[in-house]
Amino acid sequence: MVWLLAGKDIGFALARGISVLVISCPCALGLATPVAIMVGNGMGAKNGILFKNAVALENAGKTQIVALDKTGTITKGNFVVQEIVPAGSYSQDELLKTAASCEEASSHPIAVSIMAAANERRLSVEHAKQIKEISGNGILAELSEGTVLCGNRRLLEQNQVDLSAYQPKAYGTEVLLAVDGVYAGYLVISDTVKEDASQAVAAMKQQNIRTVMLTGDAKENAQAVAEKIGIDEVHAKLLPQDKVTELQKIRQKQGSVMFVGDGINDAPVLAGADVGAAMGSGADAAIEAADVVFMTSSMEAIPQSLKIARATGRIAKQNVAFALVIKALVMVFGLLGLANMWMAVFADTGVAVICILNAIRILYKKL
Repeated sequence: MVWLLAGKDIGFALARGISVLVISCPCALGLATPVAIMVGNGMGAKNGILFKNAVALENAGKTQIVALDKTGTITKGNFVVQEIVPAGSYSQDELLKTAASCEEASSHPIAVSIMAAANERRLSVEHAKQIKEISGNGILAELSEGTVLCGNRRLLEQNQVDLSAYQPKAYGTEVLLAVDGVYAGYLVISDTVKEDASQAVAAMKQQNIRTVMLTGDAKENAQAVAEKIGIDEVHAKLLPQDKVTELQKIRQKQGSVMFVGDGINDAPVLAGADVGAAMGSGADAAIEAADVVFMTSSMEAIPQSLKIARATGRIAKQNVAFALVIKALVMVFGLLGLANMWMAVFADTGVAVICILNAIRILYKKL
C-alpha cells in the first residue's frame, strides 16, 4: 500500500509486499534451537549418553560443579572382603557368617561382597527371622544368636554399643557387628577405582569444572580416593538427606551443579540437582530420577556429556543470532524496496538450511 501511495505500479508494490511476508516467516528462528538440540541428543546417543529432555541438555551446558558419589560411580562397586577382625569369642568364620546372614537379602555392593566371601568359605548362611534396613547406617537383624547390628560405626554408637575394643584401619570400608549390644568385630572391604576416573576428572578441569565428592563412606577412604584421581573437594559420612543439604550449599556458593550417582539412596539428590546423572548400571530408582543416563557406566561419559551440552548451547545461540541478524537486515532492505524475491527466500529458507548445517557440526566435534 505504501508503494502504491508513493506512485509505484501494482506489480512492484505486490512483489515488495510478498518479499516482506516471506522475510517475516519465522521458519529459520523456529528451527534454530530445536535442530541444535536434536543433533546434540543424537551425538549423546552415539556416545552412550541419554539426555531425557531438552531442559536436561540445556542445564548440562550451564554446569559449573560436578558432584560425584563414590561407590559405583568413581569406583567399580566390586567390593572384596580384605580382612576379618573378630572380637571376643568369635572366630573369623563365625563373624563372616553372621554378617552374611544380615546382608543376605541386600543388593548393595558391600552386601554382595560379604555373601561372596561367605560362599567362598562354604559357610552355611542363616535366614534372618526379621530384617530392618536403617538408611545410610546398616541393618538390624534377628538371628538365632540374638539381635545383630551390622553396619557403620554410627549405627553401633546410636545403639550404645561399647566400642573400646574396636581398632579401626586406615583403609577400606569397615562393617561393624554387634550381637545383643556387645561388639563382635568388623570386616574390612575395599573397592576398585575405575581406570578412566583420573582422565575424566582431568577432562572436567580442562573445561573449568570443579569436582566434589559426596559420599556416605568414611572420610579417610573418601579422601584417599579423591587424592588419587584429583577431586577438588570431599564431603564424607553423609546420609542420603545430608547429600541433598550439601548439594544445596554447594549450589548457593558455587553455581549450577550436576550430581552423578547410581544407588537407590542417590535418588533424592539426583532429583534435587540442577542436572541429575545416573550410571546405566545403577539402581532403577536412580535411573528414573536422573535427567541424564550414562549407558556405558564409564566416567569418561561425564566430561563428554558436558562438552556435547556446551557445544549444543553455543550452536543454538549462533543459529538464533544469525537468523535474527539476517532477517532484520533483509527486512530493512525489503521495506526500503531494495530486497527482491531471491533475497527474501534466502532470508527464510536459506537461513534455515544454514542453521541445520551449522547444527550438524556437533556430530563431528571431537570429544
